[in-house]
Amino acid sequence: MGKIITIVLPLFAMILCGYGIVRAGVIGKETVRGLVGVVFWLFLPCFIFMKTLSADYQAGINWNLLNAYYLACLLVFLIAAAVGRLFWGGDLRIAGLRGLASISGVVGYMGLPLMVMTFGDAAVLPAVMITTADNLVILAGGSLLMEMTSVRTGHAQPGGWPLLIAIAKGIVRNPLILAVLLAAVFIAAGLSLPSALHIFARQMTDATGPLALVALGAALAIHPMTGLAQADSIFLAVLKVTVLPGLVFLSCRYGFELDPFSVKIAVLMAALPVAVNVFILASRYQSYETQVSSAMLLSVGMGLLVLSGLLLILA
Repeated sequence: MGKIITIVLPLFAMILCGYGIVRAGVIGKETVRGLVGVVFWLFLPCFIFMKTLSADYQAGINWNLLNAYYLACLLVFLIAAAVGRLFWGGDLRIAGLRGLASISGVVGYMGLPLMVMTFGDAAVLPAVMITTADNLVILAGGSLLMEMTSVRTGHAQPGGWPLLIAIAKGIVRNPLILAVLLAAVFIAAGLSLPSALHIFARQMTDATGPLALVALGAALAIHPMTGLAQADSIFLAVLKVTVLPGLVFLSCRYGFELDPFSVKIAVLMAALPVAVNVFILASRYQSYETQVSSAMLLSVGMGLLVLSGLLLILA
């Protein structure tokens, strides 16, 4: 119970604060976009860079963590796409967005702060691995999937090399991935930041958790509240915050026999609410926006209960 009071409730209180100031009209949509942009382009990269730089690599990188995590994700993706199409219809693009919404969580804005606050810096390496992979899933996998389904549904955009180049540019320009790559260069070369830059980056890192959560709440507030009771959206939210962490546990614990600490990190990261990036992808391709937005909001409420229960068991 202590973990819930000291970690989970403050996290969701920060999200609620961001949500509240937007709903109260204190800040508008443009300000929210600016706030989210500052967190994404400046604060989170500093956080990831500094935490990756200070992570303990003595035990090595556990690639089986990603294998176990994304094996479960693949299964949930297929369930979401197949069951969703069976009961609620839609073309292949919508099936793809259902699958992405069921496996992609707010790993950067919420997952990293939660892991560090709960388990300390020992959680940085596995959490950063999942965060990096999750961004690649949306940037590369999500874009490719949308274009491939566009061909099948008769809404094809220019593909081939232009598409692959555009995806590569998106990956290279992603500040979260760049932060990991830059930290890897520093580690490999044995470099360290000058004292002034280290102080700057440390202060940015310390401010990232609260600011990212407030920005997440503000971003949620600008999404429409209609359609929350749709069975389709409820189905996706339940898949994301309950079914996925359950399958991740089975895959990590029994399929790949990971150590207990890695299992805890993977399960908690899997239980995070639906990622805002999935809604951005849906908006970009003008498909399934309302349902993804509703699933995202519903999963935040469900996530409070699920994460609280998991922390009682695992932390």
